[in-house]
Amino acid sequence: MAMDSKQGGIGLFGALSIGVGGIVGGGFFATFGIAAAGAAGGTPIAFMIGGAIALLTAYSYIGLTLSFPGPGGTVSFITRSFGDGLFSATVNVLLILSYVAIMAVYAYALAGYSQGYLPKPLAWTGTHLLSSAALVILALVNFVGPGLVQKSESIFNVGKLAVLGIFIIGGLVMPGLDWSRLAPSAWSGPMAIVSAGMIGFLAYEGFELIANASDRIANPQRVLPVAFLSSVLIAIVIYGLAFIVGLGHLPLAQLLAAKDFAISEAAGSFLGPWGFGLMALGAMLASASAITADYFGASRLPPQLSTFSKLPSAFHRSLNQRRTRSLVIIGVLALLGVNFMSIEALSSATSGGFLMVFAALNVAAWRLAPQTGANRLLPALAAALCIVALAVTLWQFLTTPGSAIQAVAIGGIVVVALAIEGLARLIEARVAARHPIASPASDRRTDQPPRRQGGSRTP
Repeated sequence: MAMDSKQGGIGLFGALSIGVGGIVGGGFFATFGIAAAGAAGGTPIAFMIGGAIALLTAYSYIGLTLSFPGPGGTVSFITRSFGDGLFSATVNVLLILSYVAIMAVYAYALAGYSQGYLPKPLAWTGTHLLSSAALVILALVNFVGPGLVQKSESIFNVGKLAVLGIFIIGGLVMPGLDWSRLAPSAWSGPMAIVSAGMIGFLAYEGFELIANASDRIANPQRVLPVAFLSSVLIAIVIYGLAFIVGLGHLPLAQLLAAKDFAISEAAGSFLGPWGFGLMALGAMLASASAITADYFGASRLPPQLSTFSKLPSAFHRSLNQRRTRSLVIIGVLALLGVNFMSIEALSSATSGGFLMVFAALNVAAWRLAPQTGANRLLPALAAALCIVALAVTLWQFLTTPGSAIQAVAIGGIVVVALAIEGLARLIEARVAARHPIASPASDRRTDQPPRRQGGSRTP
């Protein structure tokens, strides 16, 4: 059954704005230096590998979203395919934790790009204070309501894309671009390139937000496929050109020395001090935009999971529909992450978490293909690539001196997800034992969308 077109709904430009705005943001600014440290001149190739996995995963989202529209998005797709057992519950909790970790990465990036304006003795303290303040202030923006979120996101999106455009165009036309720094002789080894690409994979997180707005899309059969695929392709082009400019204008040693504000340093090399400041502003806008969007999206996941009996039913309750409990818990966890974990560990946990979630999502698309009409080969290939990329990344971390903590971070986020789900089940079991009539799990599952017998065929 096809989705009906909606008069006055979100059109192609609006859907593309959701996708591109969600993808192109703080993740790229945060991982620019980290990815370059791993892949060197092969960093554009590394990001293209991550983009290819994102593109295949976007195809899976198309079939699922056309057939099962609604605000549930990834949560509802995973639950529909795997049921409400421990596996799907843990994957969906892992999705929340991945959002928390990426918010901490964004906050770290926002503060990192301000380092050039802080006195050196205050750099460490100042970045922690700024990153923490950003998380608190943007949580309050989300608490005020969707109206303020929408207005702030519009400003942030225009600002970050304009700044990136100036950086790319200016870097391509200004003299001094050294293509030899991007030659194969300047690349790291294949394993290092794949590992760097998976660290940068978090920079593609965001296209799945289109699925959450699917029930408001006008002419979804035409709009959704174009929006999903085009938003990822646009991001691949933007990232590739930005890395060409950054690595081409700034020697790798200098770029790595300024790892926390690498794009600003690169812009300063050919645009001067005003270019450095402009890119710092763009990074802050992009990071603020990403934190705001992820607060908005992630704070709605715990109530959805409690509907499916995966988190305590207390998450159903909210203050004026503002999901106060979710905002507070997610904000506190992000604050702990940004103040007690390194940017490398946070980036690894985020990328590993999303790779595992997207692997499960692609398997779900493969399992549901008879209902969605999608090609089963592409979701299967996407799931396999997610798993292989994760395995290569873990091996690279475990065999590279000083990188074991990044592998531990990936394992740690899975352990925490399992622990949270186990605790949630224990709490719900005790509540159900005390109130057997008021708290059966089946009472809360009535909000789950019914399984559809037929779906729209994926283009």
